[in-house]
Amino acid sequence: MKPTAHAARLGLLAGLVLVLCACTPFAPGPQPRTRFYMLSALAPSGTAAEAPARMPQLAIGIGPVRIPEYLDRRNLIVRNSINEYEIVELAQWAEPLADTLGRVLADNLSVLLGTQRIVQFPWRPAIPVDCQLTLQVVQFDGSLAEQVVLRAQWQLFAVEGKKLLDFGYSVIEEKIAEPTIEALVAAKSRAAERFSREIAAAMRRLAR
Repeated sequence: MKPTAHAARLGLLAGLVLVLCACTPFAPGPQPRTRFYMLSALAPSGTAAEAPARMPQLAIGIGPVRIPEYLDRRNLIVRNSINEYEIVELAQWAEPLADTLGRVLADNLSVLLGTQRIVQFPWRPAIPVDCQLTLQVVQFDGSLAEQVVLRAQWQLFAVEGKKLLDFGYSVIEEKIAEPTIEALVAAKSRAAERFSREIAAAMRRLAR
C-alpha cells in the first residue's frame, strides 16, 4: 500500500473517532450506591427504668431464630399489595435478618430483664441456660405507605429445650412514619422492641 493511501486511511479513522466521541453523551454523574441497614435495640441507659424486676442471675439462650424464605435474603423486601412484594435493589441488610433479629432480641431482653447472662444459638454445651427462646417468624414485612407487621410463633423452654415452659403467637403492627426505607427499618425495630417486651413479660410470669 502506498504511504499516501495509508495516511489517508489513518486520517479517515481518526475523523470517525472524533465524530463518535462528539456524538457520545457526557459520562453520567455518580451512580446511586447501595445502603446497608440494621435493626436497632433498646439503649442500655434505659436499664434501670425498663427492668422493675431485675433478674441478674437469669441465664437466657436466644435461638434458633427462623425466618421465611422470602425474607432470607440480603436485599430488603417491600410489600406493595397483599400479593405483591418488591426487592429493593439498593437497600440491603448489613447482616442476615435472622442474625440481626436474634442479636436485637438478646440486647432488648438484657435491658428489660436486667441480666447480662444471655447467649445466642448455637452455644457451647458447657454453658447452662435457665430459659431458651426459640422463634419462628411467619411475617416481618411492611408497606411504605402503611405499616410493618411482625407475626411470630415462640416457645420458652427449660433444661435446654427439654421442657416447654410457655409458648405463644404474637401479632404486632407498627406504623411507618414516612414512605422511606429508613422509616421502614425504624418501624421494624419498634416491632422487635414490642415483641421483646412480650417475651420479657412471659419470663417474669414464669419467674414468679
